[in-house]
Amino acid sequence: MKKIVTTLLTAVLLVSAFFIGSSEASAMTSKGTKYVNFHTDADTYSKHATSIVVTGTMKTPNKGCLVLLINKKGDIVKYIQHYIRNTRSFRVSFLTKDLPAGKYDVVVQAPLGPNTFKRELKHYITVQH
Repeated sequence: MKKIVTTLLTAVLLVSAFFIGSSEASAMTSKGTKYVNFHTDADTYSKHATSIVVTGTMKTPNKGCLVLLINKKGDIVKYIQHYIRNTRSFRVSFLTKDLPAGKYDVVVQAPLGPNTFKRELKHYITVQH
């Protein structure tokens, strides 16, 4: 009986350490205007990751949005124009195979009438290779 309990306890500790130690399980949230909200699927992308997925919503349906991937120097590395009329949600993917290792920011800009609303990540995401 004692051996079974010890084995189960060890298994639980190993499984929990595996899931807690995985940084790719946590999503990165954003800050900025209240009209756009988005997050990425992870905060760190290993060399096995294939894409950075950005999912979000807009407060009111509009013409779409522009999603920018910006390196730490402030240069736009990639961008995706998401144009679907009268939609509130969006989901775009940036392939990581061409990205050099480093820290990146994601910015979403959404037009609403004469204004353009902007939101960005709270912290940089990391791409490892």
